[in-house]
Amino acid sequence: MPSLNALPCPDAMPRTCSADELDERRAAVVAIERMNAIGADIVRDLRRDLFGDGVLTQEEADALFDLERAARPECPDWGEFFVGAIVDHLLWQQRPSGVLNEAQAEWLISQVDRTRTLAAFAILVAVLDEAHRVPGWFSAAVRGRAAKGWAGVEIARAA
Repeated sequence: MPSLNALPCPDAMPRTCSADELDERRAAVVAIERMNAIGADIVRDLRRDLFGDGVLTQEEADALFDLERAARPECPDWGEFFVGAIVDHLLWQQRPSGVLNEAQAEWLISQVDRTRTLAAFAILVAVLDEAHRVPGWFSAAVRGRAAKGWAGVEIARAA
């Protein structure tokens, strides 16, 4: 498995990567996508490599959605990691904490609409559950997606 560990980003906040670092991280993600399977070992490495400094960049959040779309991981560790990483990125690594702003909500809805998996829908539900404040339209948008009968939503309702 390609390692993201050797691909540090600057420590300054907000954390951004150089073009070369982004290219290397993107290459690692593409390599994982081509394997078309994500197991517990890959999740462990991603958790270590992406959260080594406690911060997930916007580019890394985009890459996680890319992995969810490309690999359609069935590993239980992946779903927990994916949902937790995106929720943490949106609500707890930003200031004010616990608040989903308009731009974040639009980005999230766009990513989830492109992904259309149970894990992606779980992110919407987790954000509604954990956020102190969301845009007024966001709750209705999540309910609307649930009403459309996305694959897996019935399973989630029964759980």
